[in-house]
Amino acid sequence: MPDLPVVFRPALRRLWPFAAAAFSACAVVPPAGAQTPAPAYQGYVLGPGDAIAVTVYGHDAFNVTTRIKPDGTISMPLVGQIPAAGRTVVTLAADISRRLTEARLLRDPIVNVEIGDYQSRTVRVVGQVSRPGIIPLDQPYTLLDVLLKAGWVRGDGSRNIIVRRAGVPDREISIDALLKGDPAADVPMEPGLTVVVPEPELVYVMGGVGRPGGYPLLEGMTVRRLIGMAGGATDGNPRRFRLERDGKLLRDATLDTPLKAGDVITLRQASF
Repeated sequence: MPDLPVVFRPALRRLWPFAAAAFSACAVVPPAGAQTPAPAYQGYVLGPGDAIAVTVYGHDAFNVTTRIKPDGTISMPLVGQIPAAGRTVVTLAADISRRLTEARLLRDPIVNVEIGDYQSRTVRVVGQVSRPGIIPLDQPYTLLDVLLKAGWVRGDGSRNIIVRRAGVPDREISIDALLKGDPAADVPMEPGLTVVVPEPELVYVMGGVGRPGGYPLLEGMTVRRLIGMAGGATDGNPRRFRLERDGKLLRDATLDTPLKAGDVITLRQASF
């Protein structure tokens, strides 16, 4: 209690518990609008099919390399069945150490668990990427992270990526939106997803251009842009074209008409 004149001390003694309680309450109330910090990532969560190696330092008889069984357990010498699914390597190592101690097999054992093969929490990446395959979710990955780990989309890949899960409709995501940092496009990855990068949808330009042929349909592509990508009109007049869509001639097409997959542009050949 503060050092006050004697005359004030009796009153202060009666008020002090209430004041202390008030100060204590103020100390624990967070400021208005404060956000609770997001929990830190604890590590890869083990599941059935994952291969792990358990090492008990200095006691090789207890070391084991195994896969987690469909029931989520592993077997260890003299210890028996140990639940492993749903745990991280840190929590599993701690449980094994505790079991060895409680069974009086070892005293304060040092246990390490390492993952040899990821099977239970993975994403498959297929199609037009540099390194298609299975990506383990050993961290909280997003679509952009997974594409980067797969070596990114190849030049002949579509500008639209498909995120697929069995039993639910496919989700189509524009790579352009992904590159622009659109948070709605950079979706979190979950076990069991398949990321598909298909071959691109094509549009075609024929006749009097520098490089006739099929070209990937890019977002917002117009007749003008396609002719430019194809080297321009050989007779210098790009307006002399015809646009066919689904086998029909679009008579009102202009250089600024947006293109659709399968469109065919034909320019008049240069005359000499």
